[in-house]
Amino acid sequence: MKKLIFAVIAIAVMISAVCAVSFAEEDPAAVPSLEGRENLALECEVTATNSFENNQYFSTVYLTDGVHVPLEVDQHAGWSIDPFSNIPRDEPVDIEVDLLMVYLLDTVVIKPCLYNNGEKMPSSFTIDISEDGSNYTTVKEVTGLALTAADDQIYTFEPVRGRYVRIAITEHSDKRDNTGSYLSEFSELEVYGEAIKPTEAPATPEPTPTPEPDPTEPPADEPTAEPGKPQKKGCGSVMTGCVSLVLIAAVTPVIFRKKK
Repeated sequence: MKKLIFAVIAIAVMISAVCAVSFAEEDPAAVPSLEGRENLALECEVTATNSFENNQYFSTVYLTDGVHVPLEVDQHAGWSIDPFSNIPRDEPVDIEVDLLMVYLLDTVVIKPCLYNNGEKMPSSFTIDISEDGSNYTTVKEVTGLALTAADDQIYTFEPVRGRYVRIAITEHSDKRDNTGSYLSEFSELEVYGEAIKPTEAPATPEPTPTPEPDPTEPPADEPTAEPGKPQKKGCGSVMTGCVSLVLIAAVTPVIFRKKK
Protein backbone atom coordinates (compact mmCIF):
# COMPACT_ATOMS: atom_id res chain seq x y z
CA MET A 1 0.00 0.00 0.00
CA LYS A 2 2.83 2.38 0.91
CA LYS A 3 4.52 1.71 -2.45
CA LEU A 4 1.28 2.60 -4.26
CA ILE A 5 0.96 5.89 -2.33
CA PHE A 6 4.57 6.84 -3.09
CA ALA A 7 4.01 6.07 -6.79
CA VAL A 8 0.89 8.29 -6.94
CA ILE A 9 2.75 11.17 -5.23
CA ALA A 10 5.68 10.85 -7.65
CA ILE A 11 3.38 10.95 -10.70
CA ALA A 12 1.56 14.02 -9.32
CA VAL A 13 4.85 15.87 -8.81
CA MET A 14 5.96 15.08 -12.39
CA ILE A 15 2.65 16.30 -13.86
CA SER A 16 2.85 19.55 -11.85
CA ALA A 17 6.38 20.21 -13.10
CA VAL A 18 5.41 19.61 -16.73
CA CYS A 19 2.39 21.91 -16.43
CA ALA A 20 4.49 24.65 -14.82
CA VAL A 21 6.99 24.53 -17.68
CA SER A 22 4.21 24.58 -20.29
CA PHE A 23 2.51 27.63 -18.75
CA ALA A 24 5.85 29.44 -18.48
CA GLU A 25 6.55 28.87 -22.18
CA GLU A 26 3.13 30.15 -23.20
CA ASP A 27 3.19 33.26 -20.97
CA PRO A 28 3.11 36.23 -23.38
CA ALA A 29 4.32 38.56 -20.63
CA ALA A 30 7.64 36.73 -20.40
CA VAL A 31 10.00 39.22 -22.10
CA PRO A 32 13.71 38.37 -22.25
CA SER A 33 15.93 40.68 -20.22
CA LEU A 34 18.36 42.84 -22.18
CA GLU A 35 20.25 43.89 -19.07
CA GLY A 36 23.98 43.63 -19.58
CA ARG A 37 23.67 43.10 -23.34
CA GLU A 38 25.34 45.42 -25.82
CA ASN A 39 23.21 47.51 -28.18
CA LEU A 40 24.98 46.73 -31.45
CA ALA A 41 23.27 49.63 -33.27
CA LEU A 42 24.55 52.33 -30.91
CA GLU A 43 26.07 55.20 -32.97
CA CYS A 44 25.81 53.19 -36.18
CA GLU A 45 24.80 54.89 -39.43
CA VAL A 46 21.10 54.92 -40.33
CA THR A 47 19.57 55.63 -43.73
CA ALA A 48 15.91 56.25 -44.57
CA THR A 49 13.96 56.67 -47.80
CA ASN A 50 12.03 59.52 -46.15
CA SER A 51 13.34 61.54 -43.21
CA PHE A 52 12.73 64.93 -41.59
CA GLU A 53 16.26 66.27 -41.07
CA ASN A 54 15.73 69.46 -39.10
CA ASN A 55 18.73 68.68 -36.84
CA GLN A 56 16.89 69.81 -33.76
CA TYR A 57 14.14 67.35 -32.96
CA PHE A 58 14.40 64.80 -35.76
CA SER A 59 17.18 63.11 -37.72
CA THR A 60 18.27 59.59 -38.66
CA VAL A 61 21.34 60.24 -36.46
CA TYR A 62 19.08 60.46 -33.40
CA LEU A 63 17.83 56.90 -33.90
CA THR A 64 21.11 55.41 -32.67
CA ASP A 65 22.50 58.12 -30.39
CA GLY A 66 21.26 56.42 -27.23
CA VAL A 67 19.14 59.42 -26.19
CA HIS A 68 15.65 58.48 -25.00
CA VAL A 69 14.52 61.18 -22.57
CA PRO A 70 11.75 63.82 -22.45
CA LEU A 71 12.16 66.93 -24.62
CA GLU A 72 12.77 69.14 -21.60
CA VAL A 73 15.92 67.06 -20.92
CA ASP A 74 17.14 66.69 -24.50
CA GLN A 75 15.52 67.85 -27.74
CA HIS A 76 16.60 64.77 -29.71
CA ALA A 77 13.11 63.32 -30.14
CA GLY A 78 14.14 60.71 -32.72
CA TRP A 79 13.27 60.07 -36.36
CA SER A 80 10.22 61.18 -38.32
CA ILE A 81 8.88 61.15 -41.85
CA ASP A 82 9.07 64.59 -43.42
CA PRO A 83 5.66 66.13 -42.65
CA PHE A 84 5.91 68.28 -45.78
CA SER A 85 6.19 65.23 -48.06
CA ASN A 86 2.39 64.72 -47.81
CA ILE A 87 2.61 60.99 -48.43
CA PRO A 88 -0.40 58.65 -48.29
CA ARG A 89 -0.73 56.30 -45.34
CA ASP A 90 0.30 53.19 -47.29
CA GLU A 91 3.39 54.61 -49.01
CA PRO A 92 6.36 52.34 -48.19
CA VAL A 93 9.25 53.85 -46.22
CA ASP A 94 12.40 51.99 -45.22
CA ILE A 95 14.79 52.70 -42.34
CA GLU A 96 18.03 50.74 -42.24
CA VAL A 97 20.96 50.53 -39.83
CA ASP A 98 24.38 49.20 -40.79
CA LEU A 99 26.09 47.33 -37.92
CA LEU A 100 29.41 47.32 -39.85
CA MET A 101 29.96 43.58 -39.34
CA VAL A 102 27.96 40.37 -39.35
CA TYR A 103 26.48 39.20 -36.03
CA LEU A 104 24.13 36.45 -34.93
CA LEU A 105 21.08 38.68 -34.26
CA ASP A 106 18.06 37.77 -32.11
CA THR A 107 16.36 40.97 -30.86
CA VAL A 108 15.28 44.35 -32.23
CA VAL A 109 13.89 47.08 -29.97
CA ILE A 110 11.95 50.10 -31.27
CA LYS A 111 11.39 52.85 -28.70
CA PRO A 112 8.44 55.16 -29.47
CA CYS A 113 8.77 58.93 -29.10
CA LEU A 114 8.07 60.07 -25.55
CA TYR A 115 6.65 63.50 -26.36
CA ASN A 116 3.50 62.05 -28.02
CA ASN A 117 3.15 58.80 -26.02
CA GLY A 118 4.03 56.71 -29.04
CA GLU A 119 0.92 57.63 -31.02
CA LYS A 120 2.96 58.25 -34.19
CA MET A 121 4.48 54.78 -34.28
CA PRO A 122 3.93 53.08 -37.66
CA SER A 123 0.94 50.74 -37.70
CA SER A 124 2.36 47.99 -39.93
CA PHE A 125 5.92 47.06 -40.78
CA THR A 126 8.37 44.19 -41.11
CA ILE A 127 11.79 43.70 -39.60
CA ASP A 128 14.20 42.44 -42.24
CA ILE A 129 17.80 41.30 -41.83
CA SER A 130 20.56 40.93 -44.41
CA GLU A 131 24.21 39.99 -44.50
CA ASP A 132 25.04 41.81 -47.74
CA GLY A 133 22.47 44.64 -47.95
CA SER A 134 20.80 43.03 -50.97
CA ASN A 135 19.16 39.78 -49.83
CA TYR A 136 16.83 40.18 -46.85
CA THR A 137 15.07 37.77 -44.53
CA THR A 138 11.90 38.89 -42.73
CA VAL A 139 12.16 37.89 -39.07
CA LYS A 140 9.10 39.71 -37.74
CA GLU A 141 5.88 41.16 -39.18
CA VAL A 142 3.76 43.67 -37.27
CA THR A 143 0.25 44.75 -38.30
CA GLY A 144 -2.37 47.00 -36.75
CA LEU A 145 -0.13 48.48 -34.06
CA ALA A 146 -1.77 51.33 -32.13
CA LEU A 147 -0.06 52.61 -28.97
CA THR A 148 -1.45 54.77 -26.20
CA ALA A 149 1.81 54.79 -24.23
CA ALA A 150 5.47 55.00 -25.23
CA ASP A 151 6.31 51.47 -24.21
CA ASP A 152 9.38 49.80 -25.69
CA GLN A 153 8.48 47.46 -28.52
CA ILE A 154 10.70 44.39 -28.11
CA TYR A 155 10.81 41.88 -30.96
CA THR A 156 12.69 38.61 -30.52
CA PHE A 157 13.28 35.90 -33.11
CA GLU A 158 15.40 32.87 -33.82
CA PRO A 159 19.08 33.89 -34.20
CA VAL A 160 19.95 34.87 -37.76
CA ARG A 161 23.17 36.13 -39.30
CA GLY A 162 23.02 39.76 -40.33
CA ARG A 163 24.77 43.09 -40.70
CA TYR A 164 21.90 45.23 -41.97
CA VAL A 165 18.61 45.64 -40.09
CA ARG A 166 15.72 47.23 -41.95
CA ILE A 167 12.37 48.47 -40.68
CA ALA A 168 10.14 48.34 -43.77
CA ILE A 169 7.04 50.42 -43.01
CA THR A 170 3.95 49.51 -45.03
CA GLU A 171 1.35 51.54 -43.10
CA HIS A 172 1.93 54.73 -41.13
CA SER A 173 0.16 55.98 -38.02
CA ASP A 174 -3.47 56.96 -38.49
CA LYS A 175 -2.69 60.27 -36.74
CA ARG A 176 -2.21 62.90 -39.44
CA ASP A 177 0.15 65.80 -39.01
CA ASN A 178 -1.25 69.33 -39.12
CA THR A 179 0.24 69.54 -42.62
CA GLY A 180 -2.17 66.77 -43.64
CA SER A 181 0.56 64.16 -44.08
CA TYR A 182 0.54 60.72 -42.51
CA LEU A 183 3.58 60.19 -40.30
CA SER A 184 5.69 57.51 -38.69
CA GLU A 185 8.00 58.39 -35.81
CA PHE A 186 10.09 56.63 -33.19
CA SER A 187 12.87 57.57 -30.83
CA GLU A 188 15.48 54.80 -30.80
CA LEU A 189 16.38 51.69 -32.76
CA GLU A 190 18.34 49.04 -30.87
CA VAL A 191 19.70 45.72 -32.10
CA TYR A 192 20.99 42.83 -30.00
CA GLY A 193 22.87 39.69 -30.84
CA GLU A 194 26.15 37.88 -30.39
CA ALA A 195 29.48 38.02 -32.14
CA ILE A 196 30.13 35.13 -34.49
CA LYS A 197 33.10 33.06 -33.38
CA PRO A 198 35.57 32.51 -36.20
CA THR A 199 35.90 28.90 -37.28
CA GLU A 200 39.43 27.93 -38.15
CA ALA A 201 39.79 25.19 -40.72
CA PRO A 202 42.14 22.44 -39.55
CA ALA A 203 45.57 22.66 -41.13
CA THR A 204 46.06 20.15 -43.92
CA PRO A 205 49.08 18.02 -43.08
CA GLU A 206 51.74 17.96 -45.73
CA PRO A 207 52.13 14.51 -47.31
CA THR A 208 55.22 12.64 -46.16
CA PRO A 209 57.39 11.84 -49.16
CA THR A 210 57.84 8.11 -49.74
CA PRO A 211 61.55 7.25 -50.00
CA GLU A 212 62.54 5.52 -53.16
CA PRO A 213 63.71 1.90 -52.55
CA ASP A 214 67.42 1.19 -52.75
CA PRO A 215 67.90 -1.41 -55.51
CA THR A 216 70.99 -2.76 -53.69
CA GLU A 217 68.97 -3.71 -50.56
CA PRO A 218 66.52 -6.64 -50.33
CA PRO A 219 62.81 -5.88 -49.64
CA ALA A 220 62.02 -5.23 -45.99
CA ASP A 221 59.41 -8.02 -45.77
CA GLU A 222 61.84 -10.70 -46.96
CA PRO A 223 64.58 -11.28 -44.36
CA THR A 224 67.98 -12.10 -45.75
CA ALA A 225 69.10 -15.68 -45.21
CA GLU A 226 72.59 -16.30 -44.03
CA PRO A 227 74.63 -18.36 -46.46
CA GLY A 228 74.61 -22.07 -45.63
CA LYS A 229 71.63 -21.86 -43.24
CA PRO A 230 68.01 -22.74 -44.05
CA GLN A 231 65.61 -19.79 -43.77
CA LYS A 232 63.29 -19.96 -40.72
CA LYS A 233 59.78 -18.85 -41.46
CA GLY A 234 56.78 -18.45 -39.18
CA CYS A 235 58.63 -18.98 -35.90
CA GLY A 236 56.16 -16.97 -33.91
CA SER A 237 53.20 -18.91 -35.34
CA VAL A 238 54.77 -22.29 -34.54
CA MET A 239 55.53 -21.25 -30.95
CA THR A 240 52.00 -19.93 -30.48
CA GLY A 241 50.53 -23.18 -31.79
CA CYS A 242 52.68 -25.23 -29.42
CA VAL A 243 51.65 -23.18 -26.39
CA SER A 244 48.00 -23.56 -27.38
CA LEU A 245 48.29 -27.34 -27.64
CA VAL A 246 49.95 -27.54 -24.24
CA LEU A 247 47.17 -25.47 -22.64
CA ILE A 248 44.48 -27.61 -24.27
CA ALA A 249 46.15 -30.79 -23.08
CA ALA A 250 46.38 -29.45 -19.53
CA VAL A 251 42.81 -28.15 -19.33
CA THR A 252 41.03 -31.15 -20.94
CA PRO A 253 41.49 -33.62 -17.99
CA VAL A 254 40.21 -31.00 -15.59
CA ILE A 255 37.04 -30.57 -17.63
CA PHE A 256 36.42 -34.29 -17.80
CA ARG A 257 36.94 -34.67 -14.04
CA LYS A 258 34.31 -32.00 -13.37
CA LYS A 259 31.86 -33.78 -15.62
CA LYS A 260 32.36 -37.03 -13.75
